[in-house]
Amino acid sequence: MSDIILAVPVLLPIIGGLAMLFHHSGGEIRWSRNRAYLAAGLVLLNSLIVAAILAGGIDGERRLVVFKLYSSLTVMFKLDRMGAVFAGLVAFLWPLATLYAFEYMEHEERRNTFFAFYLMTYGVTMGIALAGTLVTLYLFYEMLTFVTLPLVLFPLTPEAVRASRAYLYYSIGGAAFAFIGLVFVLGFSSIETSEFVAGGMLDLARAGESRNMLLLAYVMAFFGFGVKAALFPCYRWLPKAAVAPTPVTALLHAVAVVKSGAFAILRLTYFSFGIGFLKGSWAQWTVMTAALVTIAFGSTMAVKEVHWKRRLAYSTVSNLSYILFGATLMSPFGLAAALSHMVAHAFMKISAFFCAGAVMHKSGKTYIYQLDGMGRKMPITFGCLTAASLSLMGIPLFAGFISKWNLAQAAFECGAGANHAGAAGFVGQWLPCAGVAVILFSALMTGIYMMTVLVRAYFPKAAEDGAEMEKPVKEEENHPEVTDPTWKMLVPLMVFTAVILIIGVHSAPLMEFLMRIGGEVG
Repeated sequence: MSDIILAVPVLLPIIGGLAMLFHHSGGEIRWSRNRAYLAAGLVLLNSLIVAAILAGGIDGERRLVVFKLYSSLTVMFKLDRMGAVFAGLVAFLWPLATLYAFEYMEHEERRNTFFAFYLMTYGVTMGIALAGTLVTLYLFYEMLTFVTLPLVLFPLTPEAVRASRAYLYYSIGGAAFAFIGLVFVLGFSSIETSEFVAGGMLDLARAGESRNMLLLAYVMAFFGFGVKAALFPCYRWLPKAAVAPTPVTALLHAVAVVKSGAFAILRLTYFSFGIGFLKGSWAQWTVMTAALVTIAFGSTMAVKEVHWKRRLAYSTVSNLSYILFGATLMSPFGLAAALSHMVAHAFMKISAFFCAGAVMHKSGKTYIYQLDGMGRKMPITFGCLTAASLSLMGIPLFAGFISKWNLAQAAFECGAGANHAGAAGFVGQWLPCAGVAVILFSALMTGIYMMTVLVRAYFPKAAEDGAEMEKPVKEEENHPEVTDPTWKMLVPLMVFTAVILIIGVHSAPLMEFLMRIGGEVG
């Protein structure tokens, strides 16, 4: 199979989305069944192409140089195991999310615009997954901001305008900091093409002379890419983005934007700077502390939040930094643990968001205190939400338990292996172990903010509870009878639930593959 096929999953959705966006019918853009079939067909075709590429072999030797900007500034697509994880995840989730979106968006205007940018976001996200150089990753990382901005803005309400501005401002600032890291990596790189290398691309002899300057550049780039991963204090755009339609917020929170930020940090740490250069340094403990603060902060804020989608957004803030915590452990097992949570969280969170969206679509209810008794009216939806909630809490036999267990093991391994002298050695021993305590605290908070929803849904409060009844409840007149949604929404939910359970009870094949990725950087 020619390596030129690596460009197809990136370009096909982008070109298809642009065609949908600029094709006019009778002087105006109209949505039709044919356009629906086109959008669905392109998404499915693209996922099948990705599946064929992955089936053709993942050895890291397949690459496609698109063009050179200047000298070592190369735009190149490459297929390695690391990229295959993200590409496979995106390709699996996007068709199911598109199916869900068809029912959710059926009464919305400007659906053509929505699905055009939805398609383009798919292609740009695949560009990040298949990026073979830091320049390529940065290029598509920037493009992701501009193709997802119209999706956040889609409702065109004052709240959506404010959310889109916050998203744009934070993203531009983050990109500036990430660019600093790119400049320093390329300036001290030993690789002429700036290609990602397992273990890092720095010329360690040259880098050692400017160690602190490079460590500072790494920290700045970590926070820069961390903007899209909602790292504290750069998280504020994410809860605001909950104003977007649920198919958008689900992909923003589970796959496209936030996972791209986490994925970029993994590439930056393990395939650009390299753990041989970073491990045991003040930069490692700085970014690890930031990840742990974000975990605790996000889960605590989720408990306080009463808007359902914003509660899930704060949950995402917390859970994304689980991945970043694994990245900052800077060990082969740490990378594997981070990737395992990236996979598990994608299914857990997209399922939770889709359950919330189904309830909003069928009943118009958006606040936690409005959900009394909804579990009996929508049994399949809340059954899927129960599985996602238990998994997010880290209950055994669910995917979340496996990923959190891996992170705890990797943390203890990192603490036990810290044998540096002086204060750095002391910090290296206790900080990773403190991370396990933070994960346990976050699990407790997760139990509170997820079980609150389930208890209300299955065991409604008595009507005489005046304190809750006095709160304003905006009921929609066009929701006379609340039931589970149609198969277009239920099929994705049931598939996600099945995957959560499969990973929970049989994670060995996945972990063996992820450990091989970790072994490459060790």
